[in-house]
Amino acid sequence: MEINFKLATIKLAILIFVSLFLGGYNYSPGDSLKTAFPSKDFLNMKGITVSHVIKNSSDSLSDNKIVELQDKNGLTIWFGRYFYKDICVTGICRMVKLWVFWDGVGNYLGIQLDEREPLTKSDHTPFEPQDYIRLDEILSDTVSILKELQYEDLVIEDKPQLNIDDRTEKNLFEVDGYSSATLPSLKEYVIKDAVFTCYTLWHTVHGETKVYIDDILKERIDTKYINKLLNGSENQELFALEIIRRNNSFFIEFDSQLLPLVASQNKNISEKALSVITPQYLSNSENQLRFIELMDNSLPETKYEIIYKMQLVDNISPDAIVLLIDKYMTGKISVGGLNQIYKIISKQMVTNKNILDNPEIENRLVQLSKHSDPYTANLTKNFLKSIR
Repeated sequence: MEINFKLATIKLAILIFVSLFLGGYNYSPGDSLKTAFPSKDFLNMKGITVSHVIKNSSDSLSDNKIVELQDKNGLTIWFGRYFYKDICVTGICRMVKLWVFWDGVGNYLGIQLDEREPLTKSDHTPFEPQDYIRLDEILSDTVSILKELQYEDLVIEDKPQLNIDDRTEKNLFEVDGYSSATLPSLKEYVIKDAVFTCYTLWHTVHGETKVYIDDILKERIDTKYINKLLNGSENQELFALEIIRRNNSFFIEFDSQLLPLVASQNKNISEKALSVITPQYLSNSENQLRFIELMDNSLPETKYEIIYKMQLVDNISPDAIVLLIDKYMTGKISVGGLNQIYKIISKQMVTNKNILDNPEIENRLVQLSKHSDPYTANLTKNFLKSIR
């Protein structure tokens, strides 16, 4: 009874603290607690705050609100929730209090702690700086082995046999009477002497709250919201591109914004933008020319991806083939790219055997067969032999 009363008192104190702390949603420099990790002070960032109540939360100790910080354009800077979690270690539970933050597209962003209450290990020693760095890596891993494990999978318990004379009440209930070790296969995925903390916090980051955040974001999806994302941070751009990839009906409205992203010098953006370009879009001859022109300012690997995309198209216009060859002749792509272009021509000849009768294509192939570079000349000669 006394224990239940103490827990209720602690929970009430925490909820009052969180309510007072977030009540005005105005994070001025002196308001937030100093942090142990990470160094970025999320709670003192400026912006507009919005509160989302989590209904029927399975976490009765933690705050039942997700706090969202938005910029002036209504885009999310971060989502955050204050957690009061019990970390159970072989029968003993210790409490952890911290904020967890997710970015504007629902990815794990970081944690924030009161420096007076750092995370501790099973031997009660505080986390070292390197432990927080490792924890951040663990929590960022969306496919961690921790996802599939249960609490009982985390340790190997060695329960020594006791003599009947030693089976006193203390022996029966003293947790120190058991020794526990982390499973060898888990050691590279957790922090030494903090396996339960890693496990609990990973499931906190990727559990119930993450699902609520994803639902909040899904409800906002429309053309206006996508346009904001495309003008936001890198992660927000990537999020917008993923939305369009999954629902290609948005593509037509944003094609003028999406095509330049293919030529982005940011590899992540370029790759995601390429994934949005479909063979259906490239079935139009004008679209083919616009797409190929992107090579001029693209990353080297993107130039190859543009050619690979064109290989998936069933009907490529003679003008597009001429433009591809010209990209090689003007030094925009390497001889490896020329080899891939010849594969495109071969594929097109299956349905259009007269494609080489096009005077512009024929003229360029003749020039390349006499190229000063022996490899280019031989490659072209062998290609012409193979198709005749």
